[in-house]
Amino acid sequence: MSTTHAFFATCPRNLELLLEEELRGLGAKKVRQTVAGVHFEGPLQTGYRALLWSRLANSVLLELKRFAAPSPEALYDGVRTIAWDEHLAVDSTLAVNFTARNSQITHTKFGALKVKDAVVDQFRERFGSRPSVDLRRPDLKINCHVEKDQATLSIDLAGDSLHKRSYRADKGRAPLKENVAAAVLIRAGWPALAREGAPLFDPMCGSGTLLIEGALMAADCAPGLVRDDFGVDGWLQHDELAWARERARAQERFEAGRRGLGVYVGTDIQGSILRTARANTEKAGLDAIIRYSRKPVTEIVPPMHADRPGLVVTNAPYGERLGADGQAEQAHRELGASLKSRFGGWQASVLTGSKELGFELGVRADKIYSIYNGRLECKLLNFSLRA
Repeated sequence: MSTTHAFFATCPRNLELLLEEELRGLGAKKVRQTVAGVHFEGPLQTGYRALLWSRLANSVLLELKRFAAPSPEALYDGVRTIAWDEHLAVDSTLAVNFTARNSQITHTKFGALKVKDAVVDQFRERFGSRPSVDLRRPDLKINCHVEKDQATLSIDLAGDSLHKRSYRADKGRAPLKENVAAAVLIRAGWPALAREGAPLFDPMCGSGTLLIEGALMAADCAPGLVRDDFGVDGWLQHDELAWARERARAQERFEAGRRGLGVYVGTDIQGSILRTARANTEKAGLDAIIRYSRKPVTEIVPPMHADRPGLVVTNAPYGERLGADGQAEQAHRELGASLKSRFGGWQASVLTGSKELGFELGVRADKIYSIYNGRLECKLLNFSLRA
């Protein structure tokens, strides 16, 4: 019988409900959302499935132990109760991520240092040697969260944040994170439209993130397939056979799903950023599917091969993407005018910096969502454009 584990998937703020629904769809049990994350349970394979298939999570943490940590000394002692040689080789590297809330331990670097000391001191006493610290690419990433003096100690199965799909060579200015782009598409109703073969068009496509994420969804491609490595690779209890099975199933689904995809088109005014978009698209294995062209937003029209209305989705310029006063407002007005005059019958979803900028579009939104891209709170406006 498979061992049931407790997991915690982290995500950007305001995406907890979407992540909860996603994890339920992946077979997770006892799913419960909290601030910036979702608790769930299941066998190790469920955690692997979340690593491969979650489009929204930043990390997937495998819980090892909970214990009282009212002081730095209690934290140190609690960490030392774990047999760390069952998780990490003596010649491996590690890193510690420490967070705290309503705790006696308020300094995160000090907390991380106490956890690290407990691990390496145990190795030194048992083996006369100890793992090294590597903050950039550790073999094992340990996560410790203390809340109200209760510590939760976990292994970070993801390693690097899951939003890094590995297809983006150059992030460009003010990049839209991949999992935030996926959330925009889900909120825009793209999964249902994709199943119907609807076209997807981004008139301010930048480095192509929305189009790539949209095509990956439509092709039934696990986002983990376009990623180079995971935190489980250096974990001693990693079940490589189970992981290989999950990846093989995901690859089969992608091979079947990528056949006969619809129309995916992106335009942008900057030729240099379009070169980046093409490079990213090629690395994602979608260069035969997504097409780009240089065009100002005032001249956009529905893609010529689109035989039905679809979804216009874009991350409109705001903040650091446009420096001079008034440029963001003008860009929104031009976008709104083009949508109203040429995209009748289409759905549209525009991510923008504020409601005030959204008003410049001149189109009444059917629905408005708050979405965080990093620390920046943005507004997502969904429209049904009249035919």
